[in-house]
Formats: sequence, C-alpha cells, structure tokens
Amino acid sequence: MASGSTAVLGAKKEALQRRIRARELVFGIQDGLLSTVGLLSGVSVATQDRTVIAITGVAAGVTGGLSMATGSYLAARTEREIFEREFRDQERLAASEPYLAQEALLESLTADGLDRPSAYRVVSTLSRREDILLRTVQEKVLGLSAVDLSQPLKAGVVMFASFVIGALIPVVPFLVGLGRGALPASWGLSVATLLGVGVFKGVLTRQPLIRSGVEFAAIALGSAVVGWGIGRAIGGATG
Repeated sequence: MASGSTAVLGAKKEALQRRIRARELVFGIQDGLLSTVGLLSGVSVATQDRTVIAITGVAAGVTGGLSMATGSYLAARTEREIFEREFRDQERLAASEPYLAQEALLESLTADGLDRPSAYRVVSTLSRREDILLRTVQEKVLGLSAVDLSQPLKAGVVMFASFVIGALIPVVPFLVGLGRGALPASWGLSVATLLGVGVFKGVLTRQPLIRSGVEFAAIALGSAVVGWGIGRAIGGATG
C-alpha cells in the first residue's frame, strides 16, 4: 500500500514539474507572436512591399529568439547558482551550529499552527538525521527546493525554439502572396494561434478553457491594433 501511494505521489509530482517547465514554451510562443504581429502591423502601414515585411518579421523572430534564449539561460543559471550557494551555506551552518536550524524549523512549524510540544517532537525526530533536517529547513523555512532547480541550457533552447515558432506564425500570410489580404490574415492566424495557446494554458493550469483562450486572443488583437496605430501615426507624421 505504501509503495503504491508513493508511486502515485511521485507521478503527480512529475506531472506538476512538467506543467511548470511548460511555462517557457507558452511564454516563448506568446511573446514571439505578439511582438512580431505588432511589428508587422506597423511596418505594413509604412510599406506595401511584402518581401520587406516578411524579411522584417523573420529577422525580428530570429534575433528576438536569440535575445530571449540568452536571457532565459542566464536567468536560470543565476537562479541555480544562488540556490546551490545557499544550499552549501546551510550545510556549513548546520554542521557548525545545528541548534540554529532546529530553532528555525521549530518556529516555522509553530507559526503554521502546530502546538510547540508537537513541533518540538517533530524537530527532535528529524534531528536524528542531519541531512533530512537540513533539507526540511531548506524547503520549509527558506523556501528552497532542490527538486525543481532550473536547467539553464534546456530553458534557453526551449525559449529560442518557441519564440521563433511564435514569431513565424504571423509572417506566413506575407510569404504565401495574399496581397492586401496578408495583414488581416496575419491578424486572424495570430488570434487563432493564441486562442489555442490560451486553451493549452488553461489545460495546464486547470482553468476554464474558453476564458483562458479568449484572454490570449484578446491580447494578440490588442497588440496588432497598437502596432497598426503606431505605424499609421508615424506614416501620417512623415507624409
């Protein structure tokens, strides 16, 4: 029975971690698509050359993807280094002054509502194993968990790929030669894509799917309108 429960909890934990890691995918597609559809909306007002517009979108997607991937990699690496440094500091502290870790855990448990005698018994039990006590203090008191440390390289690759995919979606209508219908088609394709991404996000977060999808689609449409408006304003000012 115990092993079965452990397996179920382990599976739930892995599923939760997969949902958390999917944030790079969702964020990359969303950011790549929104930034590009807004850019293309503005550029298409200034020029009717579909080749120029398509090249602008592709270049923006690749350079933006590299920028986002680099930022994601450095942020994840910094987070990992901070956590690892804190883990080492806590290990040294627990080895030299174990009573501090015990007291911190005791105070945390009582602050959560456990009566002091019961909290003391829990701390006493955990103190029989220094590694378990230290891990509990790290997770319970400091909010640090070694379970889901960021993976910098994977985060960077996923961010780059998802950003470029998102950025290329609004470019497609300009590549297939739709003429004056390219911009409306780009808007429509972007809204439909973000509607799907929003539904996917709703599945991950277990929120109402329609509301989540409509929210993403509305953001896409707003970005396109803003970009188009900026392009119109600049075009009017420059004649």
